[in-house]
Amino acid sequence: MKSPTEALRGLFSRKNSRSSESMTAPAERLALPALLLHAEKIAASLQVGTHGRRRAGSGEDFWQFRPYNAGEPATAIDWRQSARSPIDNTFWVRERERENAQSLLIWCDPSPSMDWRSAGTLPTKRERAQLCTLALAGAALRGGEKAGLLTGPEAGRTFAGRQVLGRLGEALLHSSPDEPELPPLDGIQPQTDLVLISDFLWEEDRIDAVLKHCANRPVWTHLLCILDPGERSLDQKGRIRFSGLEGGVLTLPAVESLGPAYEQAMSAHLTALQSSAGRLHADCIMHDTSQAPLPALLALHLAMGGGR
Repeated sequence: MKSPTEALRGLFSRKNSRSSESMTAPAERLALPALLLHAEKIAASLQVGTHGRRRAGSGEDFWQFRPYNAGEPATAIDWRQSARSPIDNTFWVRERERENAQSLLIWCDPSPSMDWRSAGTLPTKRERAQLCTLALAGAALRGGEKAGLLTGPEAGRTFAGRQVLGRLGEALLHSSPDEPELPPLDGIQPQTDLVLISDFLWEEDRIDAVLKHCANRPVWTHLLCILDPGERSLDQKGRIRFSGLEGGVLTLPAVESLGPAYEQAMSAHLTALQSSAGRLHADCIMHDTSQAPLPALLALHLAMGGGR
């Protein structure tokens, strides 16, 4: 039998029927221009903050010098730069920037649990996830890359050109909670950056299964975990009836007595998430909806372009 703390955390990960999509669609259409404007501003900041996502490849433009690795052919060594090196016995390799366009695919969790917020002054997790999705896509498109979504009728397709950001925004706002948890990745081009944006309040078996599914494909996987501050700690007091957005009802007396155990369980869950990501060579960036999104997106953008 689950403890009250486990049952409370489980309310966020249960699935049930479709949400009232028809009631929210008009408001979403009105919100799209403002959402795109905000996303474009963040995308511009990402480009300035990270100078794009450059990677080694077969192009002509110089990118950087890096130390020679054992096993590489001697012809890769730049002997002139190695002779100038102040470090004894260090050989340097000249790397050129890859010329072919990179691709970015983003999965934004469509499940109803993303519609939650603990205070009216905060965005819902879905609103923040949508903003982060479009900001990342916008930054990629600005850099001459291709970007696409893993939700909607065109899931898995990537597009080029800054003008397609509105098209991605429309598809994102009209994604259905009944869509598969993660579409098949078989048709994705090799060397694609795959970003999964969710609260990841899932069972650990599901987290491992999704990450293994991604690890078996020729993609680089990155997680952006978005949580409301009310999910990180249990600040309520007294007898409270909790209703999950995806099903389940739980009434608990003296909720304040569960605070320490709940926070310990949540901390253990997030540690397990980061451990699973690291074990399967995926980045995991944490974000709190009470904070500005730019720092987390900068960290994610750097991870997407670093060292490849």
